[in-house]
Amino acid sequence: MKYDAAPLPVAARITIASDGSLRPDEDARARLAQHPGSFELILDHGGVILLRGGAHARLHMAGEILGRMAVMEMINIIASSNWRGELHVVGGDAVRVLHFDQGALKGARSNAPTNRLGEVLFREGILDRGQVSLLSAEIGEKRFGELAVERGFVTAAQLYQGLQRQAEDIFFSALVVAEGFYAFMVGDEPEEAATTMHLSVQALLMEGVQRIDEMALFRERIPSSSLCPIRQPEPTSAKQLDDGSERVLALCDGERTIEDIARATGLGEFATTKAVYHLLQQKLVTLQTAKRVDSAKVEALVGRFNAVLQDIFVAVATYGGLDQTRATLDAWIQGSGYGPFFGEGVDELGAIDPAFVVRAIEGVQTEHPLEALHQALHELAAFALFSATTTLPRDQELSLARDVNARLKAIRIG
Repeated sequence: MKYDAAPLPVAARITIASDGSLRPDEDARARLAQHPGSFELILDHGGVILLRGGAHARLHMAGEILGRMAVMEMINIIASSNWRGELHVVGGDAVRVLHFDQGALKGARSNAPTNRLGEVLFREGILDRGQVSLLSAEIGEKRFGELAVERGFVTAAQLYQGLQRQAEDIFFSALVVAEGFYAFMVGDEPEEAATTMHLSVQALLMEGVQRIDEMALFRERIPSSSLCPIRQPEPTSAKQLDDGSERVLALCDGERTIEDIARATGLGEFATTKAVYHLLQQKLVTLQTAKRVDSAKVEALVGRFNAVLQDIFVAVATYGGLDQTRATLDAWIQGSGYGPFFGEGVDELGAIDPAFVVRAIEGVQTEHPLEALHQALHELAAFALFSATTTLPRDQELSLARDVNARLKAIRIG
């Protein structure tokens, strides 16, 4: 089973009938199909069944993960004993595989989306999101890293550094799996093993413990990496900062999130969060919620709909129904619940105030504010057109409707 694709279906089930026959569900059947052959029943006790095939790696130890320290304890035993093999950690809707030899981590692989090489290189600030998407679409016979080097997006040295960071990320994410299962297999190195490296397991364990303990402390004041630190006037009691904190502080503009700063500095999320925590302690920064939408996009979207609304009002004004249409539209805005988006209503030309919308949209509780605004503006324009029909001659009504509907279809979020 390769672990670099989509997460395994953890809910796969096999039903054993009273006559001993097996009935796997669809997910279980797909997984079993990858292991054809004859199997020996090794263990059937306490609801646990263990099968072993003819060609197999030797199972050294396996069990259920019953707490947050379980994986760490297993890795410590493996490293201290200088065992060679692979530790499979199944939990959190993902499978992570760590390859050990002589107390070192020699490679790692995972099917968790956040552990993919492209995501690691993105978080490191080496690739941008467009490059990751382009390379991901081209993956075939060649791997992501090979394509990145061929395209000139990364150097060979950057790729190797990224592979090491990927292995570290997989290692650290395996450490925090608190529920699931593990199995340590000994035998020959698998053909699908990742690029060989040599990272001290004891050093990784020490850093992992530090990260777990410190991140729990940091999260008390910094609950999310999506928050934006903003620089404050430097107090007289401020202490001298190290190089990493200086680099982070220079980017604390209230616009960049902690994730953005981590990418820009190349420090990674943990080191950046740690730096922000110490900056908070010295009162050099405060935190604010990231802007959920680009104000320029909001203004542009409102502007395009305003052009449509104003043309409707011009057509209505020609036949003397302006006041009535405006009053009807203002009443609809309040009655529809879109007052938080649009305020009291439209101006004398039928337009919505873009500045009001920009201010208001940050306070509107919705998961996708720009999409919600787009929908609200569509409904507003549609009702404005409907209101105009009571004052326009039939031929003018049809002509205006064709024009407005064509223009509304062309307005997209962007």
